[in-house]
Amino acid sequence: MHEQPLGLQDKKVQDSQINCSSTKHATCNHSKARLNNDSAWTPDSSDKNQWIEVDLGVTKLVSEVVTQGNPNEDKWVTKYTVQYKVEKRDEWKFVTDDTEQNKILKFPGNSNRNSKQRNIFPVPIRASFVRLVPTEWRTNISMRFELRGSDDLPVVCILVEGGPNSIQQSCEAVEKGTPVVVVANSGRASDVLAYAFQEAGEKSDDDIENRLKTIIKEDEIAESKKLIKKAVHHSNMLNIYDAKSNIEIDHMILQALMKANITNIGLQVTLAQTWNRIDIVKDEIFRSLGETTDWERYNREIKETISGNFHQALIKNQEGFVKLYLDNGVVILENFITLDELKKLYVETKFKEDERVNEQNVLEKVRREIEDLTTLHFERYPLSSNVKDVGLHNYLQDPYRHLFIFAILNDFEEMAEYFWEEGQEHIASALVASKIYRSQAHMMTATYKEKRERFKKIEKKYDDLAYEVLDACESQSEKSDSPNIVLRNLPNWGRKTCLDLAEISGNRNFIAHSAVQTLLDEEIWSTRDGLNDTKAEKKEECCCIPYGRFIIFYIWSCLDVRTPKGRFCHNAAFYIMFLALFTYVMISDQLSNRWPAGWECFLIVWGITFVTEEIRQMGITIKEMKEYILNQWNWIDIYMLTSFVLGVILRLVNHRHEARIILAFSIFGFYFRLFHKLTFSKYTGPKVLMIGQMLIDLAVFMVILLIVLTGYGVAVQSVLYPHVTDHWNVFKEILYRPYFQIYGELFLEDIQGTADDCACSKNETAISLGATPCPQNTGWGIVFLALYMVFSNVLLLNLLIAMFSHTFDKVEEENDVHWKFLRYSLTKEYFNRPFLAPPLIILVHIYRLTRFCLGNWTPAVMVRKLSEEDDARTIKMEQRCGYEHILSKRRKQRQDASLRSRLEELDCSLRSRFHELDKNLKKLKTHISSNISPGNGTS
Repeated sequence: MHEQPLGLQDKKVQDSQINCSSTKHATCNHSKARLNNDSAWTPDSSDKNQWIEVDLGVTKLVSEVVTQGNPNEDKWVTKYTVQYKVEKRDEWKFVTDDTEQNKILKFPGNSNRNSKQRNIFPVPIRASFVRLVPTEWRTNISMRFELRGSDDLPVVCILVEGGPNSIQQSCEAVEKGTPVVVVANSGRASDVLAYAFQEAGEKSDDDIENRLKTIIKEDEIAESKKLIKKAVHHSNMLNIYDAKSNIEIDHMILQALMKANITNIGLQVTLAQTWNRIDIVKDEIFRSLGETTDWERYNREIKETISGNFHQALIKNQEGFVKLYLDNGVVILENFITLDELKKLYVETKFKEDERVNEQNVLEKVRREIEDLTTLHFERYPLSSNVKDVGLHNYLQDPYRHLFIFAILNDFEEMAEYFWEEGQEHIASALVASKIYRSQAHMMTATYKEKRERFKKIEKKYDDLAYEVLDACESQSEKSDSPNIVLRNLPNWGRKTCLDLAEISGNRNFIAHSAVQTLLDEEIWSTRDGLNDTKAEKKEECCCIPYGRFIIFYIWSCLDVRTPKGRFCHNAAFYIMFLALFTYVMISDQLSNRWPAGWECFLIVWGITFVTEEIRQMGITIKEMKEYILNQWNWIDIYMLTSFVLGVILRLVNHRHEARIILAFSIFGFYFRLFHKLTFSKYTGPKVLMIGQMLIDLAVFMVILLIVLTGYGVAVQSVLYPHVTDHWNVFKEILYRPYFQIYGELFLEDIQGTADDCACSKNETAISLGATPCPQNTGWGIVFLALYMVFSNVLLLNLLIAMFSHTFDKVEEENDVHWKFLRYSLTKEYFNRPFLAPPLIILVHIYRLTRFCLGNWTPAVMVRKLSEEDDARTIKMEQRCGYEHILSKRRKQRQDASLRSRLEELDCSLRSRFHELDKNLKKLKTHISSNISPGNGTS
């Protein structure tokens, strides 16, 4: 139905049809409540007993309310409820949320004097009287409003069986223009009417009369025949439905309504959309419009109606209708999606159940949700650059992208894919979608296992789409264009690059793509050509290089420390020298001196520069710190540097023994950190990843082992040593002996009490005084040991081997992909690192801290420098490649579908022929057997 204002603003509704609870004075009475009036209705008091109502005169379909505040004062209603009824004598009903709870809706009102707040009902209401009841307001109650809806209430009459009155009522309905669906073969009146309609002009009146005699009186037959003849002439209003047919009756009802409104194209489209019958709109309505010579007139008529229909299709996830309207040009998306429309879409879908969200704050809520799901940062949503002011409307540039995000957040899968296909920046959009679905799947609990698995499948689909479009761009464009796509700055996606988005979404296949790897090899790892080096970084090199060159002159001459490769080699060389010095200090007697001296002092200073670099990597924002914590290598850094600082502090306060132990833990962490340096190699990198994955397996295994180990230890200790009073020693023995028994140290002599140096006692008094107790019940101890060894050494250790084998096979399957992702991570890390290594790195830290305090420090980012012309060309090139890939994919799908169809037809044909052949063979066999008698048979 075509929604329109119901007469308040244009004064089709008279003042006498508006009523209210009270009025403050004549200049703000009920007649001032019309939308866009120069005043507003204001009651004499502001409380929850005030109301204003409209008598529409006739029953109409009301679908929404539009409100404004007082144009002259800061007074407006912020929340209100809506009541309605059909007849004056009826009781008032509230507009509810159309759920099982039937919750009364409190609609959001205004936030200023003149802006319009539009609220759409979940389901349109049939009403003659509508009342607005303010529940919250600013200063005082004061408002203007308009109702929107339709005069056309689609009504259909269904005749099932029925008697004499049913024939009369059905025929009168047809005369008045109400469509009638007659259910044939249901008996009595419906069969008579169906027979008359189907056999009109072919059978005599006597046949109809004979059928009428079975259901009505003799004196009423003549009148009924006249009514039936009149009704039969209105073929567009009378519809026959055979109860025995396979057609569903709801389809017939829809057909009846559409036949009755054959000239009202807009209403036909609305009805079909309400029934969700896109096939009718596509195959019947739009096809007939294409064949008419007056398409333009119909097109304008449809556009007026479909503007509201398109909105409903968006919020009800009717992807087919959205696509149909856009593909046929009935809706021009750039002229439809305004800032206000986007707000309404979110309020009516994603945040429908949240009463705290309204059109004033909904986009801020959307921005926060996008940031939480993607870790991207947006100053506002949508960006100011995405909004174009035209007159009174704020139109959105690239509306497909905004609707794509809208569809994803609402889990409208098919609609999101359609908007992705039609939009720009296909790769970035797919990567963001993958991250959103990945985050949502991660937040799903085990209760929503099916939904979580579905989200993971969608995530995989968008990962593949991003990879496929990049692959198409690499094959269809020039060699220099692919790096531009991967490293182009994306203002619409948090100023990240596609490479950043791939890392955030965890798309390892994308990073392993040949285009990305070629970029890393040729332009980032070894040369850093074409990237955005900031002026601050160049000044940093000029200022700090002279102070460091006297130590690293040889390395400097061999490596360009501006590149990630040079910085990696530079850091690795100095790290090994630091480890050598640390090892020398730990194994020498320098830690025995009262105060640090010589090489030990240099080691402490060197170690402190590692700490300052780690602080720099942590960053200063919450987001940077979260990213830092998520990197598992940083956990090792925190462990080894914390233990190093603690050891140094203990050393300085003369706790030398404790300091040596803590520093021993620290140097173990520093040696373990060498594994990170091995990730640059294709051969050692995946092996390091395997070790990391196996450590997770080992942690799970240790939990299982601890349960078995503790149970066995307690059982054996209680059996062998029942009189021990040294509780600390008991707890130690519970874990000590069972743990080493796993590795073959069985302690049989101790269990049996036959050790050569055994000086144990069975005297309880001596045991209480500290003597070593002798084991008792040694036979049971041996039994427990045997069971424990079977369970731990045979079952659990083989379980651990199986877990490690599974992890090895899983990593080995994608060995190349894992290594390429590790190499990218390493490249990015050393791209952002200072060009000097510890201990000389302290010079860079001092320089950067000074520039940061002065407010003129800008860190380097891995972004390709592009002019506006090159940037626009790159966008168009990516869009063209994306469209060509999508078209190619569709062609392949059609070919596959056509091939499947032909194979199915061939299969049916062969089955039919085999069946016929089988029948013929059976007939031949029967014929032969019947013609050969037993007496005349041949051997």
